[in-house]
Amino acid sequence: MKKILVTGSKGLIGKKIINYLKKKNKIFGLDRHNIDLSNENEVKNFFKKNNNFDYLINLHGANEHVVKKNENINLVFKNDLESFNHYFHNNVFSFYLTNKYFIKFNKNGKGIINFSSIFSLISPKHVIYDKPKNIFYVSSKFAVNGITKYFSTMYGKKININTIANHGIDWKQPSSFKKKLIKNIPKGRMMKAKDLYGIIDYLCSSENTFMNGSTIVLDGGYTSW
Repeated sequence: MKKILVTGSKGLIGKKIINYLKKKNKIFGLDRHNIDLSNENEVKNFFKKNNNFDYLINLHGANEHVVKKNENINLVFKNDLESFNHYFHNNVFSFYLTNKYFIKFNKNGKGIINFSSIFSLISPKHVIYDKPKNIFYVSSKFAVNGITKYFSTMYGKKININTIANHGIDWKQPSSFKKKLIKNIPKGRMMKAKDLYGIIDYLCSSENTFMNGSTIVLDGGYTSW
């Protein structure tokens, strides 16, 4: 039975990934309520004490959400520097820490899956959104791919490190937004969490003997236009 650590375990994707994986694996979930993943001492101490994981799945991070107006949870920043610090602290530095200390202390670790976004590869289509997505959110996702590639070249002989760049999950978005978005997805629908299960199974298995440093795109063809 594989032992898998999932960060962002209480998130939209994290909860469903854990429910799926726990059927055949031993799963340990981390979220912002039990650890600050951007605090180096906390992350270091956690991995010192918990150093027998086979795989790490990084699903945590600061996000932007398109939700109903009465449920708007978009953050408001005082200035650009505050916005930059928020996204890069939570999406870049935190990923650096979890990758670094998983590799350092989990001597038998076999793989890391870092989740970024299709916006780690392309710019958002601004016409789809009522308000443009935050530039620092987008650029922080580009940086996640860079972290993966850096660590994969440093430690590829002992561990496979890859990124999944997925599109947004069908959730509570307004129907008007969904219609505009789906027009740009060749599959004709938004993503579901279960669309991720197959690739996660592969990356967390002995079948993956050579995929390392890759950015795997799951977007229904959105980035193919």
